[in-house]
Amino acid sequence: MIICITGIDCCGKGTQIRFLEEFLRKMGHDVFLSKAYGQTEKECFSLFLEYWHPTSIMFLFQALHTHQRVKTERMLRKNKIVIADRWDESYLIYHSNYGILKHKTNLRNHLNEIAFSNIFPDITFLLKIKIIAAKQRCKHRGEDFFDKLPAEYHETMQNGYLEMAKNRNWIIVNGEKSIKEIHEKIRDCLREKFPELNL
Repeated sequence: MIICITGIDCCGKGTQIRFLEEFLRKMGHDVFLSKAYGQTEKECFSLFLEYWHPTSIMFLFQALHTHQRVKTERMLRKNKIVIADRWDESYLIYHSNYGILKHKTNLRNHLNEIAFSNIFPDITFLLKIKIIAAKQRCKHRGEDFFDKLPAEYHETMQNGYLEMAKNRNWIIVNGEKSIKEIHEKIRDCLREKFPELNL
């Protein structure tokens, strides 16, 4: 099973992933956290992102997403519950609006199929948050390359997530609620949809 938590930068994904991991482990489940890149990779990439050609950056991130999918498949074969920090949505939404793939729908989708092998999460939670609130959180934690992009960029990404949520039947959660309220919402939805988990 793959449980995905997604949203724009500083929407609270990381916190909710940690809470969900702890909860599932307490309930006796074996859990694996799946993400394309972490803080170490971000720090390395930040040296190049401002100077590399967009095509190079696109292939770099697709390589990382492929690695995320491969690791996830390995853990699924071990019957672990996978909690994914995003899946293919950030790639699709970004390249639907920016870069060389913006007007190349077929190529964009084909590259996505290669990276993710048509594997989709069993359930996805989208944390929705006001852009100004997200930007404030980013400044508080320390901004990376993407955090520093204009508010219009983050607005475009969130609108893309919301549109995709309709097409993929995601569960939209108010990311400005308290950490506890958001966690309880996620937990309740999992109980309802997957009673076999005995949560």
